[in-house]
Amino acid sequence: MRVGIIGAGLAGLAAGLELADRGHEVELLERRPWAGGATYSFADDETGDEVDNGQHVFMECTTAYVAFLERIGTLGLTHRQRRLHVPVYDEDGARSDLGASNLPFGLHLAPALLRYRHLTWRQKAQVVRAFLALRLMRAEERARLDDVTFEEWLRARGQSADTIREFWDFLVIPTLNCRADEASARQALFVVEEGFQRDPRAAALGVSGVGLSTLHVDPAVRAIEQRGGTLSTRAPVERIEVRDGRVAALSLRGGEQRSFDAYVSALAPWRLLRVLPDDVRDEGAFASLASFEPAPILNVHLWFDRPVADFAFAAFIRSEVQWVFNRTRAGGEDETRGQHLVVSISAPGELFSLGPEALRDRLLLQLHRALPATFDATLLRHTVVKEPEATFVPAPGLQRPGPRTHLANLYLAGAYTDTGWPATMESAVRSGLAAARAVDESSA
Repeated sequence: MRVGIIGAGLAGLAAGLELADRGHEVELLERRPWAGGATYSFADDETGDEVDNGQHVFMECTTAYVAFLERIGTLGLTHRQRRLHVPVYDEDGARSDLGASNLPFGLHLAPALLRYRHLTWRQKAQVVRAFLALRLMRAEERARLDDVTFEEWLRARGQSADTIREFWDFLVIPTLNCRADEASARQALFVVEEGFQRDPRAAALGVSGVGLSTLHVDPAVRAIEQRGGTLSTRAPVERIEVRDGRVAALSLRGGEQRSFDAYVSALAPWRLLRVLPDDVRDEGAFASLASFEPAPILNVHLWFDRPVADFAFAAFIRSEVQWVFNRTRAGGEDETRGQHLVVSISAPGELFSLGPEALRDRLLLQLHRALPATFDATLLRHTVVKEPEATFVPAPGLQRPGPRTHLANLYLAGAYTDTGWPATMESAVRSGLAAARAVDESSA
C-alpha cells in the first residue's frame, strides 16, 4: 500500500520506518528543507559545532525511543547512566546531588532525599507524604485525576507553595514543559510514577554525544530510503482534500496534488487544523485539536575559552538557569580548550520574549553566581535557539486522540496523541508506531 506521511519529525520518521518494514511504499512530505521536526540539529555558522534546536534527554524508561535508536544503529552514540545521578546547584552555587539507590519498593530515592540540602526537613516530610499518597491511591481517585491540576492534587496532600516550587516543579517542568498549576494531575503523576517510583533504573538519564540529526534524523531517513521509501522536502501540504469520508489527495503549495492509499498526519494539532477542510474539523478525533496549546522551550548556547563546569549536566534550583549541559564533554572533545554549554529552559515565560543579548546578560549574571568559574572565563560566542511550538500544555481535561480518525484512510501520529506519555521523544516514537500498526491492520 502507498502511504503518504505529512511531516518528517520524529513521529513521522518512526511511522515511516515501521511502515516500510511492514512492506508498504512510504513517502514523507516535509514543508521545511530538512527533516527532524522539533528534534534536529544544524551547523553553527561561526564554530562549526553541530547545534541542536533544543537540548533533549531520554531516560531508561523511554523504551520505545531507545529501541528506535537500536533499530537505526545509533544507540552507541549516546551516553547513558546506570542510575539517576544529577548534581543540583542553588542560586549561590551550593551543590547537593539527587540520585537513585538500589532499594526496592519505590524507596530508591529515599537516601538521596534525606541527604538533599536544598529542602528543609519540613519540605522533605511533605514530599514523603505525597509519595505515600500516590502509592496508596485508590482507583476511584485516579479516575478524577484528569479534571484537576497537579498543584491542586499536591495542595490537597499538604504540600506548601515553596515545596511545590522547589521540588515538584523542579521534577515536572523539564518533562511537561509547564508548571504544576498548569498540568493535569494525571499526566504529572504518570511522570512521577514511571520515572521515579517503579524501578531504580527508570530515571537514569541519557544524552546524545552528537547532534540530533546525526543521532536519529539522518539515520532514520537512510533506513527508510533503503527500504524503498522517499523523503520530499520543501513539500508543504496546504490542504487535505476529503471526499466521501476519505482523504482523496493532498494539495501542496503551487497547486500540485499527491494521492496515496492511506495517509498519516504527523503534524502538530494546531498545524493539522489549518489544513483540514472546515466541515470535518469538529468531527471525531479532530474535535479536540483546537484545545491544544503550544508551549515554548528556550536554549542558550555559550562558548567559553576555558573549562567552567565540572559536570556533564546539572540542574539548578531557585534560578532561571534550569539545566546546563556540557556539550563539549558529551562530544568527547578536549575541554581544556574551552567548553560549549547549553542552558535549557522549559516553560520560559517572559524570558522567551527577550533578545539574544538581553538573555545572555541575564543568564550570565546567574551563572556567575552559581558557577564562579564562568566569571573569570571569556565568553567567546553565544547563540539563542527558540522553539515556540516545542510541546503542548498537558492541561486538565485535554482529550488526546488515538491513531484512527473518522476518515477511513487518515491516521494520526505525533507526541500529542494518546500515548500516555508527555510530549517527549518517547511519545513521538510511540505515536508513529501506533499509527503504522493501524494503517497495516486496515490493509490486511
